[in-house]
Amino acid sequence: MKTPLFDRLSVMLDCSRGAVYTVPTVCRLIDLLASMGYSELQLYTEDTYEIEEEPYFGHMRGRYTREELREIDAYAASHGIELVPCIQTLGHLGSIMYWKHFSGRVQDCGGTMLADSEETYALIDRMFGALEGSFRSRRVNIGMD
Repeated sequence: MKTPLFDRLSVMLDCSRGAVYTVPTVCRLIDLLASMGYSELQLYTEDTYEIEEEPYFGHMRGRYTREELREIDAYAASHGIELVPCIQTLGHLGSIMYWKHFSGRVQDCGGTMLADSEETYALIDRMFGALEGSFRSRRVNIGMD
């Protein structure tokens, strides 16, 4: 009998530190993971995904469009792998805070967002809205460090 600890084999791919992997590269990783029995791939993105109302997400770093995420998600699903987004919400968002657009609206200090700001939660709502239209999974790995 399997224990709950081993029901899922998962790996997290960092798509925010120095590289936004191409769609073919992620699909090749999915091929390898499926061949080894993995059931989940988590894409760690801080600001490297498209949000229509937020042009600075991924600006000068690269980002995935909604169409690219849907393509990766469909490919993963066809191989029995759940694609799970990993995003940051209230903290660890230093890359977007370089832009005056954010630093003047939602930044507390460093990469931390203002916890008592309606604009912060409106931005977080837009983040989740972008994920909802891009991933089948209803699970999200939320970082708040």
